[in-house]
Amino acid sequence: MHQRHSWADKFRSFLRHMYVERQIYIRSHGHVQFISLSPLTQTAFAAIAFVFLSWIAFASVNVVFKEQIIAAKDRRYIKMQGGYEERLAQLQSAYDELNGQLVITEERFLATTRQLEEKHKQLAALMSQRQTASSQLDTMRRRYAATLSGQNETASEGNTVLMRVDGASEGPDIVHTTARPERAEDLEPFVIDIGEGIDFAGLAGSGEDDNAVVSLIDTRLAQIDTAQQSLINNVEEVTDRRVRELKSIISMTKVVDPEEMLERTAGDGGEAQGGPFIDLADTDALAGGGDESGFAKQLFRVSQNLKKMANLEESIARMPLASPLVSYRKTSSFGSRRDPFNGRMAFHSGEDMAAYYGAPIYAPASGKVTYAGWKGGYGRVIEIDHGNGFRTRYGHLGKISVKAGQEIAFREVLGKVGSSGRSSGPHLHYEVWFDGIVRNPSKFIEAGHYVFAKQG
Repeated sequence: MHQRHSWADKFRSFLRHMYVERQIYIRSHGHVQFISLSPLTQTAFAAIAFVFLSWIAFASVNVVFKEQIIAAKDRRYIKMQGGYEERLAQLQSAYDELNGQLVITEERFLATTRQLEEKHKQLAALMSQRQTASSQLDTMRRRYAATLSGQNETASEGNTVLMRVDGASEGPDIVHTTARPERAEDLEPFVIDIGEGIDFAGLAGSGEDDNAVVSLIDTRLAQIDTAQQSLINNVEEVTDRRVRELKSIISMTKVVDPEEMLERTAGDGGEAQGGPFIDLADTDALAGGGDESGFAKQLFRVSQNLKKMANLEESIARMPLASPLVSYRKTSSFGSRRDPFNGRMAFHSGEDMAAYYGAPIYAPASGKVTYAGWKGGYGRVIEIDHGNGFRTRYGHLGKISVKAGQEIAFREVLGKVGSSGRSSGPHLHYEVWFDGIVRNPSKFIEAGHYVFAKQG
């Protein structure tokens, strides 16, 4: 407290020393007047004068340096604006460059996908051709299965498959397996999404690295191309194997060469042709190199193989490969045998199949009845022409259910087992003829096992 008073006293002492009381005298009309100025009043006037002079000084300096200050601010603003515009131009240039690359890549992507879509359509047409080619044999298998499991069962309940046979080029040495081969539905074209999945506009505005975007698109194209090529490779592999299997089945009969059967089938068909349209007008593309020409060549090969496969299946469908009886016991084979009546050696022109009286006899293939009636030692007999040089004969029947000139469908009932004619008991005498020469029926039935074998 004492110290505070000491400072106040000192300040007052300083003011009294600096601003002693002064008097201002004014003489007017002989009169003298004076104004007394106390130290406090002088201090106030001094403060006011200081503030006023300071303001005048600041205003003077501000006026003098105003233009320089404004110019400096303008220069700083222009510099900042230039930097901003430069950065903006760089960003715009980078965006335009990326967008240009994306446009080019998108055009390339769309062109490639159009090509892939066209390939996809051609492959779908090939698969349709494949399904059409095998539909006749599939129907025959279902009918065959129905006769095995009973007349009351529908054909759709059959579960038979074509057994695989390999080594067609080896002639009689045929390796077989009961594994189910590839079905037509297993070779349905892959569902390849080639129209979606890449948002080009979104990528352009995403700020991602342009190389990463292009890499993404290239990866997508590679995936589609790989899937497409995998499909055509799979179709070609299965078709090639199928052609070999069908040729092996025909070779098993040991009466005709598969190529000769193809010529016969094509000859009977006249000008009837079909299959998918594969444009081969651009011969340069087929003759040249590159992936596209390679795919075109492969597609053409597969189409030709599918056509060959269809003809082979048509040939097999016309051959009497199914057994005419569901259940039987072979009592006499084709070839030399001792006659059951006189005991002398003789040639047996067919195969004897013992069965119960009245057992149904089924047509081993479609055809036309050329004879139905009594014929000497054959007793009641039926003869059917199946086309392509094949005929079959059924002897010793107990009942005939068809008549001459009648068209016969596969597995249609021809008659009943009996013992008419020169016969020692109920059985079917079954003959197979090809080009006017009697053949061994067991070879045809054995080959038919690979076509109509039932899967357990």
